[in-house]
Amino acid sequence: MIKGHGNNPYETKYRVCIDFSSNIAFNSKRELITEHIIEEIGFIHNYPDPEATELRERIAHHHNTNIHSVLITNGSAEAFYILAHYTAASKTAIFIPSFAEYEDACKLYNHRITYIESEAILRSKLSDYRTIWVGNPNNPDGRILPYEIIKRLCDKNSQSLIILDQAYVHLSKSTTICQSKGERPKNLIEIHSLTKAFAIPGLRLGYIIASPNIISKLFNMRPPWSVNSIALNTGYFIMSQFEKLLPDKDELFSESLFLQEEFKKIEGIDVLPSCSNFFLSKIALISSHQLKEELIKRYGILIRDASNFRGLTNNHFRVAAQSRNKNVELIKAIQEILQEFK
Repeated sequence: MIKGHGNNPYETKYRVCIDFSSNIAFNSKRELITEHIIEEIGFIHNYPDPEATELRERIAHHHNTNIHSVLITNGSAEAFYILAHYTAASKTAIFIPSFAEYEDACKLYNHRITYIESEAILRSKLSDYRTIWVGNPNNPDGRILPYEIIKRLCDKNSQSLIILDQAYVHLSKSTTICQSKGERPKNLIEIHSLTKAFAIPGLRLGYIIASPNIISKLFNMRPPWSVNSIALNTGYFIMSQFEKLLPDKDELFSESLFLQEEFKKIEGIDVLPSCSNFFLSKIALISSHQLKEELIKRYGILIRDASNFRGLTNNHFRVAAQSRNKNVELIKAIQEILQEFK
């Protein structure tokens, strides 16, 4: 069960004025997407296409693959649970720290899990594992593995399924996916999300790209109509104008880098460098929970307490860059709080 994640204002009694806890792009084109949804709201009067044929065709074209390699899901979360079901009772490797839902999904379907530090991704002997779960870019630290490394991981462990969570791929400066036809390894399973870059997390929309053989089996493991008509229609609209609706990556990374550099200047805070719009930090004087409570209570600023990520400590927290003015507010607020604890 997802608990303690970002973008959860309902879990605090204080009013949230600025939300740094969510990795969603602050400069998304959400207004254009919202306008489209309002105009097409009549879709709720029809059942959704259970095979999502039109959207799958669009996505297949975008990724230079065929429609039989694409499965539409109710956000990335449904994809995790379908894949954990498909590989039930497997011996599984999960690189940490990472999104807790990989672990939760695998536990539900009785996987035998081994947790491996992310730095050991190429050193570890992984050939005995049925599934290997990797976030790329990784949540919560923004770590990115170039596609060449992913390809080596697939080749080196040809009997394993490499499950690659690409939810934040469009919020990073680095290229992390294969776009060339015929290059995708047969044991690679990509999970994509349309909610982060396009700021529609409440709509729940994602997809899986894998070999046609795997996709055909996954199709039979889903409940009918798990993705609603509005989500399918909105996904088609997004894929039809993909580049136009993407957020400005340069602005995202520029603000993330600004925050990272300013955090480094604050005594008592260590920053883990990231090429994504979000990054991980560690605070020395107080716990991340204390920092989160002080920020929301005094300033209406919400950050992500990252202490519940496996492998992290009670001093880790995560932030996602916002606009420059908001970023400056966060920096000043943290400085004021820490001054009192010196």
